[in-house]
Amino acid sequence: MLFYRSKPTKIFICLLLVLTCLVSAGCLKVESHRETLPETTTPEPSAPVVDNRPRVALTFDDGPHNVRTKKIVDELDKYGYHATFFVVGNRVDGTAYSGGAAMVYAAEHGNEIGIHGYTHETGISYSSCSDERYEYEISNTLQAIQAKLPGYEVRVMRPFGGSISGTRAAQSPFAVVNWNVDTLDYANKYDEGDPEKINIIIENALSDIDDGDIILMHDIYNNTYEATVIILARLYEMGFNVVTVSELLGDEWCPGVRYTHGPKGAQ
Repeated sequence: MLFYRSKPTKIFICLLLVLTCLVSAGCLKVESHRETLPETTTPEPSAPVVDNRPRVALTFDDGPHNVRTKKIVDELDKYGYHATFFVVGNRVDGTAYSGGAAMVYAAEHGNEIGIHGYTHETGISYSSCSDERYEYEISNTLQAIQAKLPGYEVRVMRPFGGSISGTRAAQSPFAVVNWNVDTLDYANKYDEGDPEKINIIIENALSDIDDGDIILMHDIYNNTYEATVIILARLYEMGFNVVTVSELLGDEWCPGVRYTHGPKGAQ
């Protein structure tokens, strides 16, 4: 069987050939519809923000406390401040004070967690206790912290009463941090809400405050919390920034070194 092409098909082929010849000869101009993308420029990196405010490290021992630690953290948050909390291990793991959740809250809000000891029993001194007791106090506190904050890097520790032998300090995997401003809040913890006691704590903290100071407080006392509210407000008015110990030390931070950071310190 033979098939014949229809005339319209022959006409279409002829027209296609004519158009091809015209395009090749430049008689017809075929416009491109490709969009031209706008030129892009790489933005210049913004300059880092330089904070020239004098800095102090506010430190809290003997917690965490299930109520007061969190309240102190909330006050720090109001100013964008951060502090260092030197915790007692058996107050982290629930043996006393039930402070574990408060410690986690503090860390999640950018505050630093350091080691104080596991039991804080009266008379324990890191200068004179046995090696076994010293290891017990430090290692159990580290375990209690990391059980609540898996993977958290502990960089600082504070011995009870600021006392530690030179050998133990030098061998410590943490920076050993004491203080050079003592608020004596522990001596003014009684008569909760007493304005006179609270004012003594405030005066001790601020009367001779200077750039680089490390301030000692305790987050387990109500008078300390009440004083902290006013201390933070006044430090802000005075133009100070409140930072963690590690932030204060910066490149000076080194394990096995004792710090008080200032002429007023007591080792």
